[in-house]
Amino acid sequence: MATPEQRKFIVRSENRFIAGVCGGLAEHLNVPVSYVRLAFLALSALGGVGLLLYGWLWVFTPSADETQADELRSWGAKNRTLAEEMARVQQGLFSGRENAVSLSRWRDALIGAGLLALAVLALGQWAGWNFRWDLIWPVIGILGGILLAWMQIDRSAVQPDRKINATLVIRLALGLVLVVGGLLAILSGTVAVADLLGGFWAALAIIAGAVVVLLPWGAKLWRDYLAERSNRQATAQRAEFAAHLHDSVLQTLAVIQKRSEEPAAVRTLARVQERELRQWLYGEQHLDAEDVVVEIQNEAESIEQLMLRDIDVVAVGNGQGFAGQQALVAASREAMMNAAKHAEGKISVYVECSPAQVEVFIRDRGAGFDLGSIPEDRHGVRESILGRMERAGGAARIRSGQDGTEVQLSMPRGTEQEEQRAS
Repeated sequence: MATPEQRKFIVRSENRFIAGVCGGLAEHLNVPVSYVRLAFLALSALGGVGLLLYGWLWVFTPSADETQADELRSWGAKNRTLAEEMARVQQGLFSGRENAVSLSRWRDALIGAGLLALAVLALGQWAGWNFRWDLIWPVIGILGGILLAWMQIDRSAVQPDRKINATLVIRLALGLVLVVGGLLAILSGTVAVADLLGGFWAALAIIAGAVVVLLPWGAKLWRDYLAERSNRQATAQRAEFAAHLHDSVLQTLAVIQKRSEEPAAVRTLARVQERELRQWLYGEQHLDAEDVVVEIQNEAESIEQLMLRDIDVVAVGNGQGFAGQQALVAASREAMMNAAKHAEGKISVYVECSPAQVEVFIRDRGAGFDLGSIPEDRHGVRESILGRMERAGGAARIRSGQDGTEVQLSMPRGTEQEEQRAS
C-alpha cells in the first residue's frame, strides 16, 4: 500500500507579486499558482472576501525567510569549530536575521491591518455608506509605497550580500512614486496645483543642496564603516589562527620539551606537527574523510606515532567509493608497517589516482630482502599484501634490492555498484 504524500506546510513563497501568499498556498495544495491567484481575484470581487482571506493568511503564515531563520536558531545547539564560530560572529548570522524577522512581523501586521480595513471599507461601500475615496485612495497609495520600500529593506537584512539589481531599483522607485503621488493628491485638494508644483520644486532644490553639503560627510562615514568591518574580520582571523596555534603547535612544543632526551620521539612529533600545519594552511580541505588518499595518510600518521619513523606521503588526485578501496588501504598499511619495522631511513609513499585505477608505491631505503626466503608460516607479505590485493581484484608487485624495497599496489577504479551489477 502506497503511503500518501505528505503536504508541505503553508509558507509564504519567494514567488510573489505582493506577499507570496498565493505561491505558498499553491505549493501547499500542489496546484498551479495562477489558479490560486484567479481564485483570490474572484473572491475579492465578492464583497472583498478575497482581500480579507489574503490579509489573514499574510499575518498568520510565516514567510520563507522566517522559516529559514528558525532553522538557523537550531544551529546553536550543534558543535562548532572556532572558524565556524568566528564566521558566525562576523557575519551577524543570528542578529541580522532576527532583526529581519522582527521587521518582517511588524510589516506583515501593518499590511494585514490595512487589508482588513480595506475589506471593511469595501463592505461598508457595498452596504451604502459614503466614504471620502478621494482621500482614502491616496492614503492607500502612500501606505503601499512605504510597504514596498520596507520589503526591500527586509530582504537586504536577510540577505546582506545581495547585490543591487534593476528589480530592486524599480521597486524602490515605484514605492517613492506612490508616496509622492499620494501626498500630491491629498495636498491638491487644499492647495492650488501651481503653488503645489512650485513648493515641490523648492523642496527638491533644498534636498539637492543638503545632499551636496552632506555628501563628503556621508562618504567619510561609509569609508569608516568599511574600515571598521575590515578590522573586525582581520581580528577574527587572527583569533582563529592564534587558537589553532595554541591547540596544535604550542601543545606539541610543550610535549617536545618534556621529551627532549628522546630524539626519535622529538623527530616524530615534529614531523606530525609539520604535516598537520601544512595541511591546515595549504592542504586539500575539501577531501572527504573516506577518500583513499586521506585514509592512507591517516594510516601513515598512526604508524609514525607508533613506530617513531618518518613517512612522506605524496598524492596526485583523489578517489573514493570504488571496489577494493579498503583492501588497498589495508595492504598499504601492511607495506608501510613492514618498512618501518625492518628498514632504516625515510619511508616514501606515492599515491596516484587516475580515472582507471589507483596506484600506491611504498619505498624504503633498507638492505632489501628475498621474497623466496620468507618462511611459509609468515603471512605478512604473502597474505596481507599479495593475497589481499589479488582477492580484491587488484595487483601487487615487490621489487627489492640492496638499495631498498619498493611495493607497488594497483587497484582498478570500478565502483561498488558496478561490481555488484557485474556479479
